[in-house]
Amino acid sequence: MSTGSDTDSSPVWWFEDVPCGRTRKQGLIQKKTFSRDLETFVREILQNSVDARDDPSEPVEVTFRLREFDDRTAFDEAIQWNDLYDHVKAGGDDQDGHGLTDYVEYLDNGGTFRTLTIEEKNAKGIQGNEEDQDSDYAALIRDPGASNKGGSTGGRHGLGSTLLWVASGFQTVLFNSTLAEERPGQTSPRLVGRCFIPTHELSEGECYANDGWFGSESGFQRDELKRPESIWNGCAEELAEDLGMARPDANGTTIMIPGFRDPSDPAMDDQPSPTELCDEFTQATAEYFWPAIRGGNLQVEIDMCGEGTRLTKETIRDNDLVSPFVECFDRIQDAPDSFNGPGTVAKTDQEYKIESKKEDECEEDEEYPTPTDGHVTVAARKANPSDTDGAPSERIGEIAMFRGPGMVVKYKPGHHIGHSGKYHALLAAGKARTPPGEPHSSSDEAIDDFLAMAEPPMHDRWYGKKNDELKAKYESGCVGSAEALTTKTLRNALSTLLYSQSDRSGSMTRPERDILPRTRSDLRTDNGPKEPRTPSVPRLFEWKISDTPTDNEWLFTGSVGPNSDRKAISDGSIEQWKATFELVALFEDDKEADTVIVEDVDAEVADGSGQIKVAETSEDGEKSHIQAVGDVRSATVEIEAQLDGVEARLGELTKTRLKLVDGSVEVGE
Repeated sequence: MSTGSDTDSSPVWWFEDVPCGRTRKQGLIQKKTFSRDLETFVREILQNSVDARDDPSEPVEVTFRLREFDDRTAFDEAIQWNDLYDHVKAGGDDQDGHGLTDYVEYLDNGGTFRTLTIEEKNAKGIQGNEEDQDSDYAALIRDPGASNKGGSTGGRHGLGSTLLWVASGFQTVLFNSTLAEERPGQTSPRLVGRCFIPTHELSEGECYANDGWFGSESGFQRDELKRPESIWNGCAEELAEDLGMARPDANGTTIMIPGFRDPSDPAMDDQPSPTELCDEFTQATAEYFWPAIRGGNLQVEIDMCGEGTRLTKETIRDNDLVSPFVECFDRIQDAPDSFNGPGTVAKTDQEYKIESKKEDECEEDEEYPTPTDGHVTVAARKANPSDTDGAPSERIGEIAMFRGPGMVVKYKPGHHIGHSGKYHALLAAGKARTPPGEPHSSSDEAIDDFLAMAEPPMHDRWYGKKNDELKAKYESGCVGSAEALTTKTLRNALSTLLYSQSDRSGSMTRPERDILPRTRSDLRTDNGPKEPRTPSVPRLFEWKISDTPTDNEWLFTGSVGPNSDRKAISDGSIEQWKATFELVALFEDDKEADTVIVEDVDAEVADGSGQIKVAETSEDGEKSHIQAVGDVRSATVEIEAQLDGVEARLGELTKTRLKLVDGSVEVGE
């Protein structure tokens, strides 16, 4: 078991010596699971802290503090600089790509040495013994990159913790933790460090493993460890003071990243200034954690060598980038189901069905089947004229999606699901729907758990396809449930909000989910081509599309524009319109097989005045989007798609169907 004794706690760096002929390992930094940028770094740090909150009635407080050293004497002695430096320099000689060598050369050439400390208050601290298999200590310290997340947490100490080491020029991280619950023999604080570099050779025939430990030599006396272990109690306090990472009188963890650098610039070509770092940390925090901050779950202070700010429940309202979303969030509980003009908020509770957990995946206190029927809340704030300029305009027409932890998983552009417009919207799912002070419903808890499993390691979307963890835990149909939330469910909710009444400045003509005429290959039969049926109500769009299959792609060209047979369109001035296309493959019996990936879409104004504002494909390539602004009567369109006929999942692809799956036309009076 761990010890809280002050005796025999001298700090050392230790790398296991290994035979030089063994397999060389590159180290943790070579894992490329995550985007290496400051935004992702801030997201992962703050999400872990929110998940570790101790007292649920108070916010977890996180402080980012950057320090640049003039005199490192005390620090170097405390961190055992010479030992660490020798190993890091040798590791750099064996590393593939940029990283260690670049940082060592940067320091040797007089570069500024920085440390970043991340200090938590009202958090649980790093729980667990040295030998535990399922604990915070195991997932964050001993085996970083593993995950001990469970239930609806956002991912406490999961794969995202690897970004800590990526942000260090020495690929080294230190931890000083005050535990909320101490086990027998443990006396906080607890201090330990880890270094992950390639397998390296200090001198000929003297080779060392890729992972290093910084801790107490007392661990060598334990047969189950034979390595340094955590330093505790008074020795940890004194060492933390010398390192510059002493803790306040509060539960939680202080993380130090020696040699802090922008993780997206391992070559050290263009490192940001303290002012630039302050701006980037502030923007990432506000943009992705405003629900947690406004909900009273999180408070963040940023101090970059004196450049700083505080983001609290009160101050987050003044952040121009997210203030429209915050206002929408504040008024969501009492919002009506329709707008009353610019600046007003409307909401709808949309039905959402998930699948039950598999019986053998249920927890001991769960009954099978778990809840499947529930709701998500979608709200929107109609933009004021002032929202169309400056920071608020950057995310106009987008939907912020989040669940219980209060981190925005993704901002989804409305035009990707057929709803362009001047609004700021949000989708609150799971525990995020619960009013303050009230208990969570069983259905909201179930949806929160489900969406937690529907998130990838970066927690930047909800998805079902190719999500093996989700399919292993939930019953058949879970893939469709996960995919439907941000497409069909969200689209229907926005339709209810945005088109439930006439726009005060004109009228909105809605589509009937028109399907474009089938391509030539779909119209062919043994007896010749068939003519498409003529609709009794004029279609929203008129078009002329032809297709040209080649050896490795399918090219669709033609024109599309609002149908002048619609009286509202012919009599009014078109302000804007948008159209969303999807291409599906067909089996021999004309049943749809699967979507065909759209590689590129291009559009130009053919008739009228205005511009094509958007001509792009969605992230997964399954849909293409066109948005025209102004009195654009017609646009030429060119869509390129992959020809996937050889793929088994499509069968023998001999036909395709091009659909206009969503669209709208906004006309003035």
